[in-house]
Amino acid sequence: MVRMSKKKKDRYVVNSIYPEALDKIKVKDIMNQRPPVIDADVSIGEVVKHLRTQKEDYLLVVGTEKKLVGIVTESDILYAFKTPSTHKLVGASAVSEIGKKTATKAAEIMTKHPVTIFPDMDVQEALSIMIAHKFRHLPVVDQDKLVGSIAISNILDYILKK
Repeated sequence: MVRMSKKKKDRYVVNSIYPEALDKIKVKDIMNQRPPVIDADVSIGEVVKHLRTQKEDYLLVVGTEKKLVGIVTESDILYAFKTPSTHKLVGASAVSEIGKKTATKAAEIMTKHPVTIFPDMDVQEALSIMIAHKFRHLPVVDQDKLVGSIAISNILDYILKK
């Protein structure tokens, strides 16, 4: 946990950090219970509009019965607009690059089968997964159904409020 003391003009000073406290907090206690979601058939233009008008920099792609099928991030959008490589690509890399260049729907640029976590996991474990994979957010699922998402900002907000 972080102990903070208030200073002049809303400046804060961190007094001490207790990282072990994050293993006592469950993901479900600080996750976003209404994460940004879209359908796989949404056009890339609509994806860009959603990303520009919301706080989060990702969209969770859901199928029937709130089943998580993928995630679209700002990086996926940028990759789709990247100019073609001047190097000769072979195999799966070439197919993937060509596919993203001609994509028209979210399903064609999303990351399929994203890493997920569970609501009853502790926040320390979720943070470890985020750090290991260099992710800023993770979908939270319960029995294959999307129930929320957790982002580094959720964790920081929790730490700073304590």
